Order: sequence, then structure tokens, then C-alpha cells
Amino acid sequence: MHIVWLILKILLIVILSLVGLVVLLALLVLFAPVRYRAYVKKDDDIFAKFSARWLGFVLCFKVLYDSDGLRYRLRLFGGTIMGSEKSAIPEPEEEVYSDPGEYSRAETEEEASDSPGYEDYPSVEPEDRQFLLEDSEFEEPVPGPLIRLGRRIDSMAKTVVSKFKDLSEKFASLKKKKDGYTKLVHNVRTKEAMRVFKVELIKVLKHLKPTKLKGQIIYGADDPATTGERLGYMSLLFPLYYDNIDITPDFSEARLEGDLFMKGRIRLGTIGWSVLKVIWNKNVKITIARLKKISGGN
Repeated sequence: MHIVWLILKILLIVILSLVGLVVLLALLVLFAPVRYRAYVKKDDDIFAKFSARWLGFVLCFKVLYDSDGLRYRLRLFGGTIMGSEKSAIPEPEEEVYSDPGEYSRAETEEEASDSPGYEDYPSVEPEDRQFLLEDSEFEEPVPGPLIRLGRRIDSMAKTVVSKFKDLSEKFASLKKKKDGYTKLVHNVRTKEAMRVFKVELIKVLKHLKPTKLKGQIIYGADDPATTGERLGYMSLLFPLYYDNIDITPDFSEARLEGDLFMKGRIRLGTIGWSVLKVIWNKNVKITIARLKKISGGN
């Protein structure tokens, strides 16, 4: 009995150790940050470098782009598991060329051999063979011009009626969906769902924002008016880079030069928690269900 209890105790310790290891790995994946760095420089050529690390040397991914092209490497515990080294590509097997005309001639002869009158009825006399091949009395008479015109008009009328019916059904369906979308947008639950989504989205964007951002850019378009217009578009993002990036306009020539450095960290747990808060929200669930019903989805 003592031996049995000892075995059970060892098994319990092993199981708890495995469970603890799985929990530890899950916590590391969720809360250990992925730290990244990126640098881009543009003069005559473009030079770009990006690296991301998780738990230091455990997982590392690097990308480099320069005059030699794009190179990348993924390492696990210092060993490369994926890289940009090109492997030899086997040559495709040589296909035997054949004249397409041979197939067409063979098909023509085969079809001809299957049609009546091609070496058919070899034991029948010529006049009897003509009797066997004649079937004009069973053919439909050729309709006159008035009959053909009537059929054409009838076909066109049926097509117009069918198209009009389809358009009417589509307009009715669109009007019904439009009314449903309008009610959904003004619904209290929809507004609350959008508020929750907006709050969590802002949290995620703040989390993804680089912890350090520095750079300088010299920009010029073909003419001063275009340069000023595009600088106006850039000013919309001014709150994100106002004290980090120096943008100098050049109104004399078209050019784009400068460099940019950034670094930051990303935690999957932070992003995942925001996503779960949105998915689990009651108002979000009801809004999605109503949207699917209006759209005709399942």
C-alpha cells in the first residue's frame, strides 16, 4: 500500500509540474513584451532595418533592406529556423511538344466516323442506304418572318418583365435594409457598443504607440502648391510626432530625404484583454446579432 501511495504522489507531482509549466508559458506569452526597433533612412537609396525580440534571445526576428535587396532571419534560442537564403529551384520537366493540328484532325476523323453516312451500313445497297439516311419528314418546318418576329418580341417582353421584377425586389430589399441600418445606428445599445469599442481601440493604439520616436524629413513636390497641400495632410498627425519628428518643406524641387528611428514593446495580454472586453460586452453582442439579421447573415 505504501508503494501505491508513493507512485500516486510522484504522478501528482509530475502532473502539477506540467500544469505549472503550461501556466508559466501562457503567462510569458501574454505578458512578456515583444520589443521592437526600426530604422529607415532615405538618401539616394533606401536603407531599412527592423528587429523584434521576445525574452531576449529566445525568439528573435530581423529584417534588412538595402541595395542588395531584402533579407530576413528568424532565430529560436540562437539557432536559425527560417531565413531568406534561396534554395535551388528544380528545373521543370520538359514537355513533349505535339502539333495541335494532329488532335484536331484526329477528333475530326473520329467525329466523322461516328456520324451516319460514314462507312455505315456496308451491306446495304445504295438506294436502301439513302432511305435509311433520309429523315427530312421529321424535321421542323422553317418558320416564316412574322413568326420569327413574334417569337423575338415575346422573348424580349419576358426578359423586360423579369428584369423589372428583379429590380423591384432589389429596391424593396435595399429600402428595408436602409431602414434597418438607420434604426440600428440610432439605437441606444448600438451607441453604447460603439463607445466601448472606441475606448478599447484608443487603449490598444496607445499601447502600440512607440516609446521612442525620432527623425527628420525633408519633403518637396513638383510644385509649391502640391507641397503645401500634402504638408497640410501631414499636419493632421501632428499630435503624434510634434516633438519627435522634424519635417522641413522644400518648395524648390521634388525630393524625399531623411531618417526615422522608433522602438517600443507590445504585450499580447494587453491587446487580448481589450479584445475580450469588446467581445464579451452585452451591447456589442446584441448589436452584432442585429447587424447580421439586417444583412441577412446567419
